[in-house]
Amino acid sequence: MDRELSSNVAGETGAVCIYEGAAAALRLRGNASEETRAFIEEHRAAEAAHLELFLELLPSSKYTRLLPAWRMAGFCLGFAPALVSDRWLFLTVEAVETFVEEHYTLEQIHPLRKQEAAVSAPHLIALLEHCCADEVHHKEDAAKRAGEPGAGRTVVERAWMAIVRFGSAVAAEAARRL
Repeated sequence: MDRELSSNVAGETGAVCIYEGAAAALRLRGNASEETRAFIEEHRAAEAAHLELFLELLPSSKYTRLLPAWRMAGFCLGFAPALVSDRWLFLTVEAVETFVEEHYTLEQIHPLRKQEAAVSAPHLIALLEHCCADEVHHKEDAAKRAGEPGAGRTVVERAWMAIVRFGSAVAAEAARRL
């Protein structure tokens, strides 16, 4: 479980930095809507709260050694799309959160429910379910703001989202191992 929690610390660290990067890009662009600024702040605050919860659970000696890289990667993953447009930021967040929902659900919540942890660690399962629900909200909010999924997405946008999801999966696995 320590490895999974390490990946959560890394993921939430990266998520906070995504929104910090997006906010920096919007300041540079200077033409973002108040709605987009509010989106960034609302979701950054939720990610920061998640991060604090996981930091309390996992001893610092068990954090991934890659946290500095996650901070930089997260910042860039928020900055570059937000510099292009609000839509590209929303597509990026949707892609990241799609991965995160699957990560929490398939790799943590479901396996814990099948083990004795369901009896011995119900609070951990409840925490993961709470965080997952927030991530689903972020995904759905971003998808709504980006516009119609599927046919409404260009080939380039769909490719970008696939790259972001793949990169998120690779990052989570690296955080488990290093």
